[in-house]
Amino acid sequence: MNLYEYESKKILKKFNLLILNSYLVNNFFFLKNKIYKIQVHSGYRKKNNGIVLIDNLKYCFFFFKKWKKSFLFKKKIKNFLIEDYIFIEKELYISFFFSNNFLNFILSEKGGINIEKQKKINFLKLKINLLLLNFSIFDYLSNCNFNNDSIKKIIKVIFKIYKTFYIKKFLLIEINPLIINNKNIYILDSKIIIEKKSIFNFSEKISNLLKINYIQLKGKICCIVNGAGLALKTLDFFCYNNSKCFNFIDLSGQITDLQINNLFNFILTKNIKILFINLFGGIVSCKKILNSLLNYMYLNFNHKIIIRLDGAFSNYSKKKLSKFKNLIIIENLNNCIKKCIILSNVK
Repeated sequence: MNLYEYESKKILKKFNLLILNSYLVNNFFFLKNKIYKIQVHSGYRKKNNGIVLIDNLKYCFFFFKKWKKSFLFKKKIKNFLIEDYIFIEKELYISFFFSNNFLNFILSEKGGINIEKQKKINFLKLKINLLLLNFSIFDYLSNCNFNNDSIKKIIKVIFKIYKTFYIKKFLLIEINPLIINNKNIYILDSKIIIEKKSIFNFSEKISNLLKINYIQLKGKICCIVNGAGLALKTLDFFCYNNSKCFNFIDLSGQITDLQINNLFNFILTKNIKILFINLFGGIVSCKKILNSLLNYMYLNFNHKIIIRLDGAFSNYSKKKLSKFKNLIIIENLNNCIKKCIILSNVK
């Protein structure tokens, strides 16, 4: 289900993204030197004079006369969005969307419609890996003559958009364009697609998307475990100590590096206090998880990480992880559980 522009911007504003001052109307209303936008699901509004700058009463009258209760591509127009006019110094196109069970990202120095099919437009397209995403954006924007301060601000905004996308479980979020004006970054237009009806519950959707066994629970501690036996034992320990987990993740033996990266990207968007990783290196060796975990440690997160490693490559992995201060390695499972509970109750 497509959201209208004004509906999309209401959501984005709640995630501290800069939106221009606007007014939603359904009848004639005149404000001088404002941008008037018809609210309809179409990317061709501007080409059809559905987005215009109005500077006099006469032009405003003709605009409403043309569009009120009218249609654009058989889609009825009921509402109008009136926004402040702003000078655009530079603009970008940004999009996050799902395709073939992968989360994709597109960044372009120019906006427009169907930019992937336009040969003249230079754009960046990636399957999501947050660490790779950071470097790729920096490299792309540097080549587009953005200065370092602007790039850092843009990356922060992109990660806010990404967080909005994941938390709200959108199918697509498109910012076209994201503009820079006087060192501020604004969302000028946006498109969001959500699921009208969910066929699966949330746990099933995450399991299908990440190719893992995922169970959503209520609590503050996120658990990653490999193996059904170890998973049940870990959950029993938490229940015995009267504690609840936020979710429960059981890694399958066939999990790939990309799926592990996607899993950590997913965890980054969640409001948890503790990430508890309990692994016995067997089919899934500790070394396989290590690479993704090292990437994760360089990202910004607000929770503590407690790890228990045993089995194949466990000693090697512990040495690599020992340098990180916000990560605690504990050998005994019962001590791990107690430490998780103590830290989760700290305010």
